[in-house]
Amino acid sequence: MKKLLLNLLAISIICAMLPSLGPSQTSLIANGAPKYVFLFLSDGAGPAHLEIARQYRQHILNEGMVIVDKIMKEGSMGVMTTHAANSLSTDSAAAATAMAIGCKARIGALGVCADDTVTVSAMEIARRRGMKLGLATNSTIYDASPAAFLCHVPNRKDYSSILQRYLEMAPDVLMGGGLDQFLPKGQSGSQRTDDSDAVAEFTKLGYQSVRNLPQLQRAGGGKVLGLFGLSEMSFEIDRDKQNEPSVYDLTQAAIRLLHSPRGFFAFIESENIDRASHASDIASVIHDYREFDRAVGLAYEFYRKYPRETLIIVASDHESGGLGMTLALKDLSSSKGNNQVAGSLRDFKKIQGIDISLQRAAKLLGTEPKSDAVDKLMAEHFPGFSLAPEFREKIVNSQFMSRTIFAEPVANALGMMVANNTQIYWQNTAHSNVPVLVAALGVGAERFKGYYDNADFGKKLKALMEGKRHE
Repeated sequence: MKKLLLNLLAISIICAMLPSLGPSQTSLIANGAPKYVFLFLSDGAGPAHLEIARQYRQHILNEGMVIVDKIMKEGSMGVMTTHAANSLSTDSAAAATAMAIGCKARIGALGVCADDTVTVSAMEIARRRGMKLGLATNSTIYDASPAAFLCHVPNRKDYSSILQRYLEMAPDVLMGGGLDQFLPKGQSGSQRTDDSDAVAEFTKLGYQSVRNLPQLQRAGGGKVLGLFGLSEMSFEIDRDKQNEPSVYDLTQAAIRLLHSPRGFFAFIESENIDRASHASDIASVIHDYREFDRAVGLAYEFYRKYPRETLIIVASDHESGGLGMTLALKDLSSSKGNNQVAGSLRDFKKIQGIDISLQRAAKLLGTEPKSDAVDKLMAEHFPGFSLAPEFREKIVNSQFMSRTIFAEPVANALGMMVANNTQIYWQNTAHSNVPVLVAALGVGAERFKGYYDNADFGKKLKALMEGKRHE
């Protein structure tokens, strides 16, 4: 523990000095380092999430996909393993730590290596080079994935230390949910245990505080703190599109606010893909993946203007849910071909009719779901779907589906109902060890091809930001 504290103190001293190291603009792109960096993270998305989202868009919306059609085809592709130091699967903290600072971490640790050493992250190196910094997510802004790129705390739930680190580093843009940890104790919605007013502290540093989409669109130059909800932001399928920004809107604002001769490093995350996977919610996965891809499209447009100075990376931190479209039996009477059914276009057409997230559906049913309320929900929000008796029982009694399907009983039972009607199934409601895809386009993109570990991803990214030769 003493060693860890000494390392944390050392990193704080080093990073406190970073802004004073202000390099010239020309040094930003010295030795092949990119001037503009976009790191897009589709939290919880495995290859099946991407492919199901792509197929839906192709067959239902008659659209292409920027990630596949532009970033992957014009750039480099890699496959990345994701396990933590003390587990063959991972959580978001250990995964993001590996990607941010280039070492394996224990479950729950944030910006701290498994041997308790601490080193600077790729984003901290960007600050040393004088670049602007931006963190944007539809999760809470203090959640593990964005926090790992600037923070070094042994416990990902030490939100007070995370916010203090943000104050110290003063990134130019902070946008997401999580207002609950910024409000002082006693104020409506606050989850703090002290009287600190973090919004006021950021305002003293010159931040503009914005709370909705119109305010974000009006925000001018200078630093911006955007907090768009007490906790996580809405799923795309539920979002109030006039008031709450999407990942696309956050990305559009980040580009406008960060673009300068100094360059920038923008971390942009869709946590909703992971949240939807924990809830066994394929419709929400599809809708949020589409908005995430639209956000990547904005970066691609930027890259087209500055191809010799820009790097775009699109990655995931881990897979959630063991998702896949498969063949199944209509019932258990026979395994013969005429009793088998495979995933098809009909399944996507059914999913198109779902107009609500499964978490919202569960909330509408309440803590003690009644059978007639379940029938009303099915008729209004799941047209064309049938509810088998075993799923009705799980919903009404709020029971776990199985040893691996247990995160949110009512939402998961509804998810299994959707699966039973569409052949898009979930193996679990947790994180799996399935490797994830990495796509990169622009300056240094070739470094990210191949098969490698997430700690190697972090090393590659840090070496690139430092202008070191590719090995």
